[in-house]
Amino acid sequence: MAADLQTISAAREALSSGDVARAEALALAARTEPALALDAIEVLALAAKARGAGERYENLLREAAVLAPERTWPRNDLAEWLHETGRLRDAEAVLRRTIADQPGNPDALMRLGNMLSEREELVEGAEHLEAAIRIVGPHPQLLADLGRNLLRQGRLEEAGPLLAEAAHAMPDALPPLTWLAELEEQAGRFERACAVLSRAEALALRQGSDVTLQRVTLLSRTEEWPMGLAMLEAETAPSGPALLLRGRLRDRAGRKTEAWDDFTAGKDALARAASRSYPARAVGELVRQWQDVFTADRFAGFLPAERRKGVPQPVFILGFPRSGTSLIEQVLASHSRVRAGGELPFGRELAELAHARTQGAFPRDPDGMSEALLDTLGTHLRDHYLARAERYGLLEKGADFFTDKLPLNALYLPLLQLAFPQSPVIVVRRDPRDVMVSAMSHDFTHGFACGYRLEDLALHYARMDALTEHWLEELPVPAHELRYERFVGDQEEETADLMAWLGLDAEPRQMAFHTLPRHAPTPGHAQVREPLNRRSIGRWKGYAKELAPVLPVLTEAIERGGYAAFDSPIASSGAQEPTIN
Repeated sequence: MAADLQTISAAREALSSGDVARAEALALAARTEPALALDAIEVLALAAKARGAGERYENLLREAAVLAPERTWPRNDLAEWLHETGRLRDAEAVLRRTIADQPGNPDALMRLGNMLSEREELVEGAEHLEAAIRIVGPHPQLLADLGRNLLRQGRLEEAGPLLAEAAHAMPDALPPLTWLAELEEQAGRFERACAVLSRAEALALRQGSDVTLQRVTLLSRTEEWPMGLAMLEAETAPSGPALLLRGRLRDRAGRKTEAWDDFTAGKDALARAASRSYPARAVGELVRQWQDVFTADRFAGFLPAERRKGVPQPVFILGFPRSGTSLIEQVLASHSRVRAGGELPFGRELAELAHARTQGAFPRDPDGMSEALLDTLGTHLRDHYLARAERYGLLEKGADFFTDKLPLNALYLPLLQLAFPQSPVIVVRRDPRDVMVSAMSHDFTHGFACGYRLEDLALHYARMDALTEHWLEELPVPAHELRYERFVGDQEEETADLMAWLGLDAEPRQMAFHTLPRHAPTPGHAQVREPLNRRSIGRWKGYAKELAPVLPVLTEAIERGGYAAFDSPIASSGAQEPTIN
């Protein structure tokens, strides 16, 4: 046995020195000894990775996980490899199995927490990060990861101390400082943001990097925005986010052609970096399947769930990204009886649940659902949704409603109606041309990654607008249509009408929604902290030439919203200096 142990030790030394062939030979010799098989497999796996033999590396990790299910490294390394190679769902499955078998595995909890955070499932991601901290204590990296997650949720007061502690404990780590500066900026504390960012800049300079983008983001919120534009124009190879920000600043300076060039180049860079593209054909087929399932006659065959008494009910806010949904949510959440839920992922989960409960029939085979399923699906959907809402802290007493503004809910609306047939639906409309300009100037992944080319944006907008109209005509949806431009023009009357429709009296603080301490964790966070203004209405007119190729796709949506002939004093007054939205 001693000789075998020496063989493993020699194999590790050979691997460390770069002699992969010798390491493999020694490990293969030791692998015949059962007591050393796991160590030998580990060496062989590392050697395969060093050679770039990814498939062999993965197979060896899987073999090690079966051989020693109690050990943590095989599953942790397998999940990391799957994540690195873009198989995120497979990585998630491995991590969830690991946590089920090894609930005390902090590495798996951290990895899953960060993975969920990356794809905006922030509440569950935070839960896993918090569980890891309970096991290992306040590790600085875990504190930083959790702080970043809470920052993205808009929970600034909770995120601040975590990021501050992480920055203190890791003085040479740049991310906690930059996240802390971002937090201060989003909270409107610009002097403190500048102070933290100065610390970050000094550290970045020592490390050979920079925080120019964040400095310009901060300047863009002040009268010194031209200085920020000059900084970005001095960049030789700006990143995708930098191009979008530079475009927004050039737009503000009235340099429309240059701004649009930045928008398109920034979007292209972001799409290539993340390998994102819009699956136009697949989305079209999915929409068709949903419409086949939820015709008026078929929908009437489902038994809607009864309202669960004693808990707040969801208010569904439908609208394309950049259409004003964050604004409407902020106005609603300023009311004492309404809580902000944000972009809840529950609609997609209901679709997955419906697919599972129909054993794959939904949505491809609308006739393959049993009568028993038709009678019980709505209740199951309601119970799942409310269980998730409770986990998000949205069912606390003291409120009548909570908001759900995930943009994709236009697709999931029939399932949401089965689960909550009495729940209000607010359909937010804005001139599609203004939406296109605003959407091109910001990064977002909603809508099956439609936001990276103007052509895809227009196609998906047209599809979702037509689908929403279809549901309103076919299904018994209790909907209130709200036009962004009219809301800006008469906030008081529009707010009163909206709240009356919800069965609540408007409250004075709703007129000062921008003072609400809540932070909206969306690209529109800066706008909902400002009083209403007309600056972004008619912004599209500066980009009429650039939008011309997609106008045929948007024509029906424009006319459906009444915008082709829309000639109110608001619209005809002309855009003032455009906001960075």
